[in-house]
Order: sequence, then C-alpha cells, then structure tokens
Amino acid sequence: MAGILGMLGILFAYSQPADSLGYYLELAARNNPQINADFSLYKASLEKVPQAGAYPDPELEIGFFLKPMEILSGKQIADFTLMQMFPWFGTRKAAHNEATEMARMAYEQFRNSRNNLHYEVKSQWYQLCNINEQYKNTQANLRLLDQLEQLALNRFSAPSAKAGNSMGGMSDVLRIQMEKVELENTLASLLSQRKAAEAAFNTLLNQSLETPISVPDSLEQLPLSWTEAMALDSVISNNPMLTMLEAEGNAYRAKAEMDKKMSYPMLGVGLQYSLIGKKPEDMSMGSMSGMNGKDMFMPMLKISLPIFRKKYNAQQRESKHYWKSSELKYENTMNQLQAEYIRITQQLEDAARKIDLYRKQYDLSLATYQLIVREFSAGSTTLTDVIQVERQMLDYHLKESEAIAEYNTQIAGIEKLISTSVNK
Repeated sequence: MAGILGMLGILFAYSQPADSLGYYLELAARNNPQINADFSLYKASLEKVPQAGAYPDPELEIGFFLKPMEILSGKQIADFTLMQMFPWFGTRKAAHNEATEMARMAYEQFRNSRNNLHYEVKSQWYQLCNINEQYKNTQANLRLLDQLEQLALNRFSAPSAKAGNSMGGMSDVLRIQMEKVELENTLASLLSQRKAAEAAFNTLLNQSLETPISVPDSLEQLPLSWTEAMALDSVISNNPMLTMLEAEGNAYRAKAEMDKKMSYPMLGVGLQYSLIGKKPEDMSMGSMSGMNGKDMFMPMLKISLPIFRKKYNAQQRESKHYWKSSELKYENTMNQLQAEYIRITQQLEDAARKIDLYRKQYDLSLATYQLIVREFSAGSTTLTDVIQVERQMLDYHLKESEAIAEYNTQIAGIEKLISTSVNK
C-alpha cells in the first residue's frame, strides 16, 4: 500500500507543470534531507508501539545435580522451571498508549518540519517570481526609452529644426542613452540576484545549485480564502506544534497510569519439572515403591512485592509534573500562534493596501507619461519631465511587484499556521 501511495505521489508531482509551485513543493518534500530524517524518526517510533505492549519474556531455569540426590521416590537428576510474569491489569495498555502518543508526537514533528520547508520554498519562490517580474518591467521601460530615443532622434534630424533646437535634441538623445545604460545595469543586477535566489531555492530541493528554475510569466496576487474565525479555529485544530504538545500530554498521562500500575504486584505463573531416576527396590520403601523413578510436575505461582514505595511514588509525581508542563506549554504555544496570526494578518493588510496604491499610482503615471510624450513631441515640455515620469512608472511597477511578493509570502505564513495550502 505504501509503495502504491509513493508512486501516486511521484505521478502527481510530475503531472504538474514545471513552472508550478505545487511541483516544487512535492519535489522538496521528497528530496529534502531534514524531511526524510524526520519521517525516518517517525517510522522508528512506530516500531516502539508493539514493543511497549509486549509481555515480558518467559524465563526458563535448568538445574542439574552433579551427583543425583537420593529422595524418597528415587534419585533426583535435574530440575526445569518455566516462569511467565504478567504485569498488573492495564499496565500493557497504558504502555501501548504511551508509545502510540510518542509516535504521534514524532509524526507531528515531521509535519511541522514539512510545513516549515513548504513556507521556505514558497517564500523563495515568490522572491524568484518578483525578480522575474522586475526584470520584465525593467525591459518594458527600456523599450519605452528606445521609443523615446527614436522620437528624440526624429526631432534632432528634422529638416525644420533650428540649430539651437538641434543641439538640444542631441543632448536629449545622450540623456536617454544614459538612462538606458542605467537600466541595462539594473537588468544585469537582477540576473545576478536571480542566480543567487535559484541557488538558495535548489538548496531547499536538495539538487544541484545550477539547476534552472521555471517560474510563471506573471506574479499573481493569491486569493484569501478564509475568514479570521476559520483561520484561528484551524490553528487550534491543525497546527502541528499544538497537536504535538497535545500528544506529549497524552503520553505523560499514559505514563502516569503505567507507573501507577507498575507499583502493584506482578503475577507469575510457572511449572517446575523434576527429572527423577530409579533406584534399587528396597523393602523399606513400602507403599512408595510405585513412585520409584517417576518424574514430578509442580505448578508454581510467583508474586513480586513492590514494598519500596518511595521510587514508585516519585515516578508517578514525575509523570504528573511532565503532564502539567505539557498543558502549560500547549496554552503558551496557542497564545503565541494566535498572536502570530494577528501579526501576519496586519502585514497582509498592509501589503494589500500597498498593492492597490501602487496600481493606482502606476495607472496615473502611465496616463501622465502618454500625455507628456505627446507634449515633448510637440516641443512644449522638456525631456527632464518625461524621464521623471518614466522613472516613476518603473518605480511604481517594481514596488507593486515587491508588494505582491510580500502579500503572497504572508499568505504562506498563514498557511503554515493553519497547516494547509492554497497551492494544493
């Protein structure tokens, strides 16, 4: 069954587009060494469950007499004693419950590591998308400068241009070329940033740092598909840190029960077999002659006496203290997670406001740019005004891209808290 599920997971991952975040999340979950290490610890903890519920091994004692001992019914040659101890009623169940909860803790630790990895993958992914978006926007502005340069050249080479205007037109061309050189340097810097970001991303996937990463053509703002009440309820019910502490408390509760049961006597049931050899008939044996050389079986009962109570009482108090500690840690962690959710929500709202602001500012700057270019073409405004507006357009586009990446990263932070993903 596990093999079938593994194959389905692989097919699911490779059925997604190579530029899909879901594809890289699946790849990271399969390849990341820390995730695999935590999952191996979980599988190891599962193996402790049958061990905890097992009976103690039976004990077999064998004793031989170097010289057969004379007894009334013959010569005793050897004794064989088989004994099976049984813990007090309910002890094995409590031990089984403790091991089960410890395994659940290991699984929740695996889930927490996986959620943290998914958050890091998403955060780095949105940074890559942001770099890609900034590169595209810078290229678009470079094309605008190309058009502006051509417009300036047309003005410079126009037959009707006066000598003074011609010299001014040439300076305009040179200023535009200076702006283009600056944008080309920005493109080169963005390529360098992308290479570093890809290396960090590949580290999370545990693959070669030089492996190319495919991202979508555009960076889209993710939808917010839950209310605050739904999210806070999901934090309490799904967050692996809370469920891990809940399992820890259950484990200590079961251990306290087991310690209590272990302070009661253990019962043992056994059988002793004595190997008896025959001895010469003797008239003095009388009526015992029928028992001569007959082996003997003796049922046995064994009871442990836990009379040293201090250690048992201390064990029970220890488990109760650990149990209380888990409850307090659960309460503290829940408060921290709820505060973290409020903090992320505030940052999410701030990013959403910035996105709306930069979009409006870009739309206004675009309309201004289209108008001022016509004025520049007609000679009623200067190149300085045109370049200023062009710079504002680029700045608003870049800030919008950064705000969207920040918004999506905050969404990923909420997904980590509620242990779900809109990318599934």
